Amino acid sequence: MLNIGENTLLFWCIFFIEIIMKKRKIIIPLILFLSFYVSSAQLIMIDGETGEYRYEDVARAEGISSGEINQRAKTWLSKYYTEIAPIVEDSLGIQQLNSYSFTWKLIQKDIDVELFFDVAIKFKENRFKYDFSNFRVGKMIKGDLQAISLKTYIGRFPSEYQIYIEEPIDKEITKAISSLIYFVNNNKVEVQEDDW
Repeated sequence: MLNIGENTLLFWCIFFIEIIMKKRKIIIPLILFLSFYVSSAQLIMIDGETGEYRYEDVARAEGISSGEINQRAKTWLSKYYTEIAPIVEDSLGIQQLNSYSFTWKLIQKDIDVELFFDVAIKFKENRFKYDFSNFRVGKMIKGDLQAISLKTYIGRFPSEYQIYIEEPIDKEITKAISSLIYFVNNNKVEVQEDDW
């Protein structure tokens, strides 16, 4: 399923290819336009229905019962993230508020960001669904979250700098998803090789 950005890019590519076939003199401006457009494309996953940032998918856990997946997912949450809110559990699965801090560079200034997001995990026999959503930027003040949506936060900056905010978030969430899938399937933390 293509998201809105991919559909727009596909439309413009087809449109300009048709023009190129008719007029070859615009090849250079076309290449410059497309390179700018691709460089400003979104990196973080976007929900096609709501337009909000979201990472969700179904992962296989062959031979593992829903109860065991539930227990392993809870253990993973407690090991991977520092608890800022208790795990909320119901008959469908679990959910927890989590945070991730990072620094990004705007021209010459380092900007510290504390990102908050919900992780929900639902269970069935041999599979589970993870959902990292409700991304927002803010601070915990006396146990109360004061935050704005990540989409609003990113929109405050010029488009050419937005990738610097998106890269560390995408890298961290992708790493967390990989760790979750490995933990549920193997009941242990994935050992990272030294990268030196």
